[in-house]
Amino acid sequence: MRRSKKENFSFLLRYLPPVFSSLAEKDIDGLCEIRLRADRAAVLIFSDRTEFLTSSGRLTGFYSEGLFTLSRQEIEDIFMKMCNYSVHSLTENIAEGFITLEGGCRIGVYGTAVVRDGKITSVRNIEGINIRVPAEYRGCAQPIYNRLFYSRIPNTVICGPPMSGKTTVLRDLSRLISDEGMKKVAVIDERSELSGGDLGFNTDILKNYPKAQGIGIAVRTLSPNVIICDEIGTLCEAQELCSLVNSGVKFIVTMHCSDLTELKRRPQFALLSDAGAAEACVVLNEKNFGIKRILINRN
Repeated sequence: MRRSKKENFSFLLRYLPPVFSSLAEKDIDGLCEIRLRADRAAVLIFSDRTEFLTSSGRLTGFYSEGLFTLSRQEIEDIFMKMCNYSVHSLTENIAEGFITLEGGCRIGVYGTAVVRDGKITSVRNIEGINIRVPAEYRGCAQPIYNRLFYSRIPNTVICGPPMSGKTTVLRDLSRLISDEGMKKVAVIDERSELSGGDLGFNTDILKNYPKAQGIGIAVRTLSPNVIICDEIGTLCEAQELCSLVNSGVKFIVTMHCSDLTELKRRPQFALLSDAGAAEACVVLNEKNFGIKRILINRN
């Protein structure tokens, strides 16, 4: 489902307290996150600043008395509503720290972890909710597409710190490769976040598939030219990519890091690089989808 920033915010209002509905359209320009913490002030993170919400529904850059806060019970109520009152069906995602709303709105959640045999099995007493407000920026990946993908498609890693726009860039790249490049694209959307935008008319979307399994299924059954997936975070996922590097399919993936030095220290990247799954690397700036650096392996 494609929605503008305004439409995404309006969608989120069904879960938020009424005070948020007083925010004007100009107030949400550049809004990236809404952070709700039990018994603490609500915080709105913009691309260029941080604001607080007053009890009367105004924005202020100053922390003071009279700011809007939510009790622990109110946080729990919002969380239950976001889960459509079916927490049990989302237990696995919640244990990993997130749920995803319709349209790709990812919600970070945390509280008291329930641990069994060294593994988080559930979370109780929800203490905080971090709402990412997605938006589609058509054309934000055009410079990357023109540089790397216009005539050929190299295996590519897109990296950057949190909030640098990796997922948004992936969405736009999928659209460009599908629509302009006329290539068959398979998107492995493990968290149902990538599919919140226009991914192109020639794109197959595998929602909620674990990345390692989804990659294998896509290669075997969908004959894609390109597989796109977000956040390669485990060695298992990197190994699955490596095992399929010479299968005739190209991969575009993302990783978290603040710069190229950090990226090279990650064992997942070392695996991909050694296997030829990192023919090109795009480093994003911290904000606004800016490109810090594009590296191409000529070997």
